[in-house]
Amino acid sequence: MAYLDDSAWRYFWHPVCTLPELAAATAERRALAVTLLGEPVAVAEIAGAVAAFPDRCIHRSTRLSIGCIEAGGLRCAYHGWLYDAGGMCVEIPAMPDYPIPPGFRLRKIEARVAYDLVWLRLDPAADTDIPGCPAWGDDAFRCVQGEPYTWPTSAGRRLENFVDLAHFPFVHDGSLGDRRQTTVPIAEIERAGGELRFRFEPAPDMALPDVALMAPTDYRIWMPFTVNLEFFFPDGERGQLWMTASPVGSGSCRSFWFTCRTADRDGDDRPHLEFQALVLGEDLPVIEAQDPPEIPGPAVEQSVPTDAVSLAYRRRLRELSAAAQKGGGAAVAGSLAPEKRPR
Repeated sequence: MAYLDDSAWRYFWHPVCTLPELAAATAERRALAVTLLGEPVAVAEIAGAVAAFPDRCIHRSTRLSIGCIEAGGLRCAYHGWLYDAGGMCVEIPAMPDYPIPPGFRLRKIEARVAYDLVWLRLDPAADTDIPGCPAWGDDAFRCVQGEPYTWPTSAGRRLENFVDLAHFPFVHDGSLGDRRQTTVPIAEIERAGGELRFRFEPAPDMALPDVALMAPTDYRIWMPFTVNLEFFFPDGERGQLWMTASPVGSGSCRSFWFTCRTADRDGDDRPHLEFQALVLGEDLPVIEAQDPPEIPGPAVEQSVPTDAVSLAYRRRLRELSAAAQKGGGAAVAGSLAPEKRPR
């Protein structure tokens, strides 16, 4: 059995597309084909609401994402079966008078919109929430959505890279780190229900670009694959960098992200986006060279005390994975509940 059971992540919300991506598909009267945890899904806007179904017609298994959206729902391209927003088959053109059985319906996948992203949850049994995005809706910040990107790594590896403090001087020398300063503090991690939190104090005398997000930083990780960094600059301004890695499959993830700032809110966004593109370009060759792309068991890789964040994160993933294996969604919900402190 794998060290981490990916079935645990079915109980959590994951983004699968941006609203502009869905709008582009809707303008062409088609559903959007996405993959979440290895499961092909058709996402469609039907009668003004976002709906999601397994990307397979129940009749002869053609992908629904090659069909078309009509006023009454989503029509399969093969034999024209029409499904309404709830997934019920409401028309079989070859037999107009056929009494359609109640079981002729698609499994409806939960879908919500938050932060201009479409989120799906494959299994509602753990009653989880969509992860937070603190700067979203805060008038003090300008939030700019970056272009989503798909990397050949697991969502866990992607997030682990995002919170790794010791790689800055080597992977990001001159952008986020300084090869002359390789020592990093050992983070003190706080567990708060479904979150991990810690603070990072970088070396104060590094020569970095003006748009570099490097300052005393509060990290918040929403399990399993979302993270927010809040930066506190000497002049009182703040910045935030938010990312969530959506698990396409065991060795693939699609990341959605925002860069947010309180300074120069009416200024040009391009330098901020270009700097993040630089950082991502530095990370990618290292991340895609990790083998295996999934987080392995503790006997496969060696760790040291400065890996405290990674170790805490892996421990939390393992707890959630074990809970799902033992008791399904109810056990996952119990693992996410705030710890009760003795009086």
